Amino acid sequence: MNRFALIGASYKTAGVERLGQIALPKDQIAARLPALAEKIGAQELAYIGTCNRVEFVLAGDSPLAVQSCRYKLGQLLAPTPMPETETKRIFRAWTDEGAVEHLFLVASGLDSAQAGEREIYAQVRGAWTTARNAGTCGPQLDYIFGEALRAAQEVHQQAARPGNADSLANYAVKRAIEHIAERDSRIALVGVSPMTRHCVRTFASQGRAMVIVNRTLESAEEFATEVKAQSLSLEAFKSDPTGFDVIITAVGGAEPVLDRALLTKLAASGRNPLLIDLGVPPNVDPEGADAVGLHRVGMDEVIADAASGRAAKLGQLASARVVIDEHLERLRSEYAIREAAPLLQRLTTQYQLAAVESLRRLPRNGNGDDEALRQWAEGFARRLAHTPIKGLRALAAEAGPEAVQAYLAGVEDALSSDNDRAPKETPKEKRS
Repeated sequence: MNRFALIGASYKTAGVERLGQIALPKDQIAARLPALAEKIGAQELAYIGTCNRVEFVLAGDSPLAVQSCRYKLGQLLAPTPMPETETKRIFRAWTDEGAVEHLFLVASGLDSAQAGEREIYAQVRGAWTTARNAGTCGPQLDYIFGEALRAAQEVHQQAARPGNADSLANYAVKRAIEHIAERDSRIALVGVSPMTRHCVRTFASQGRAMVIVNRTLESAEEFATEVKAQSLSLEAFKSDPTGFDVIITAVGGAEPVLDRALLTKLAASGRNPLLIDLGVPPNVDPEGADAVGLHRVGMDEVIADAASGRAAKLGQLASARVVIDEHLERLRSEYAIREAAPLLQRLTTQYQLAAVESLRRLPRNGNGDDEALRQWAEGFARRLAHTPIKGLRALAAEAGPEAVQAYLAGVEDALSSDNDRAPKETPKEKRS
C-alpha cells in the first residue's frame, strides 16, 4: 500500500480558528482540486473537509514524496505561506498502510472529536464524489474509499445502540435547549448539512418550532416538509434574521452568513438569540458577536464539550476498533495480490516466450503444422505456470508484492541464461 498518503490537520493540531483559515470553501473544492493535485505532485487527490478537520488523500503510481507534498500544501492553503516548522506542526502526514488506517478511522468516526459520530460517513462519501467529478479520483482512490466506507458501515453496525447516534450536534442541541428552556421559542437552522439535519430531527421529536434556511430554497422546502417545519431561503433570512431565540448555522463558505451588520440588527431586536456556529470557517463573525453583546457558541466550545467524555467513549468503542484492524488485515492481503497481478502475468508471458522459443529451435519438417505447434506450446506454458502462480499469490499476501518481484527477477535471469545456452539452429537444420 505504498502508493497512498494522507495529509491532514484537525482541531487537535491546528485549533478551530486556524482550521478555518486553511479549509477549502465548499463551493470551490471541485474547481481547485486539479490545480492542487498538479502543484503538489499527486496523480489522484481527494479532499475531506468537516467542522473539525481537513484531510487530503493522495495516490500515485509510485511512492509519494509526502514531506514535499505537505510543505507545498502549507504554502498553498494558508492566507500567507507557512514556515516549514509551522506546516509540520499543523499538518500530520501518513503514508502506506498508516494512511489507509487513518482514512478508515476518519470514515468510521473513531478519530472525530465526538468518538463514534456518524455524520462523517456522509462527508467522506461526498468527498469521494467531489473528487470524481473534479477528475482527480482514479482507480486507486476509488478502491481505497470504497474499502473505507465498507469498514465504516461495519463499525457503525458494531457500535449500534438504541437512541440517537453520537454526534457533535448533540452538544449544539443541549446548548439550545438550555437557552430556551420551556418557553415558547423559534429556532432557525441555517444550512442543510449532516449536523443541522441531526439537530432538526432532535428538535422535531420534541415538537419545537423550526425554520429551515438554505441557500437553495428547494432543498430547505424538501427537508422542512419531511420534519413538518417552515422553510426560508438564505437571502430572505438575511434580509430579516430577527424573531428567533436560537440560530444554528452550518454552512460551507469563505464569508460569514451573519456579518457585523446583521448581528447589529439582531442585537437591536431585543430578542437576544443564542448563536450556535458549527461552521469552519465561522458562519458568524466572532468579533462582531462580541462587539454587539450576543452569545456565540463556536466549534471550539462544542468540541471542548465533546472532549470531556471522549476517552470513556473510545473505551466503549474498543470492539469497533477491532473491526478496523480486521479490515486492514484483509486489505493488506488483497492489495498485495492486486499489486502482484501484473508481475504474475509477466511470469505467464515468460513461460510462453520460452516455450515458443524452444519450439522455434526444433527441426522443421515442412508439413505446415508450425502454427498448431505454437498454439500447443503456449497453452502448455500456461498450464505449467498455473501452479507457481497460485503459490506466488500466497507469497504476495504473506510477504507483499516486493517478494514476488524478487522471485520473478530470478526467474527472468534463469530464463535468459537458458536461452543463451540453448543450441542454435545450424544451416543444415534450416528449411530450404
